[in-house]
Amino acid sequence: APQQGTVALPMSSALLNLARRAAAQAPARVAARRGVSTSAPKFGGADEPAYIHAEKMYDVGATKARPLVFGVATAAVVLIGGYIPVYACQFQNRKAAG
Repeated sequence: APQQGTVALPMSSALLNLARRAAAQAPARVAARRGVSTSAPKFGGADEPAYIHAEKMYDVGATKARPLVFGVATAAVVLIGGYIPVYACQFQNRKAAG
């Protein structure tokens, strides 16, 4: 019975040769062309904003559970900002220790 390692090498080289032949026969890809457009971009009608959610995007007063959201965001920023120097010192000490 053949060993498992002896079968894998010829099989992988056969797959590699097959992939090389397929790549050689594939047509060359044409580079994407960039056209020059002189017209203004069209966003929508007179009543529609440029971005469909623009009316509500910056309405912070309508945020649900606003104190909780901003409290968690503030705590995350403070904790991450405080831990970065601690991690940097620990990392430098580990590197210096060898």
